[in-house]
Amino acid sequence: MDADSRNPHARAGTWLCCLLSALVFSTGIVPVRADQDAPARLLYVVVEPGRIAASNILFSRTDEFDLAAREEILEERTGNAVAAFLTNQRILGYSVYTASWLPLPLKAGEIVEQFEAEDYSAFVLTSKRILNFNGRIGHWSVTRR
Repeated sequence: MDADSRNPHARAGTWLCCLLSALVFSTGIVPVRADQDAPARLLYVVVEPGRIAASNILFSRTDEFDLAAREEILEERTGNAVAAFLTNQRILGYSVYTASWLPLPLKAGEIVEQFEAEDYSAFVLTSKRILNFNGRIGHWSVTRR
């Protein structure tokens, strides 16, 4: 005689565990921490002559930014919810969460040494400043070097 036949509560507990496991795995509901997965892509960018269009999936809208005369895009970086552009006149940040463009003019003689964007943030290192763009709140922070 095995231990389960002597203890009916153990058999019921085993049956309940099997039932719950089958239910969880058959419905595809598996407990996962939210920060384990990469964020969903909420932004696509279209570059056309004289303008940039940010397709904001979160708010189902498109936000355009018109470039100035003779302004040229030198570099472009996009993350899941942020876009950053380096032009010959300024640095642009776009936030999905605020659905807005935030331009930051380049200073005279300023040289961009590093330019990155990922997920919700952008980072720009220049010869004169350290710049961080927080895409969750749509804000540039600036520190002099």
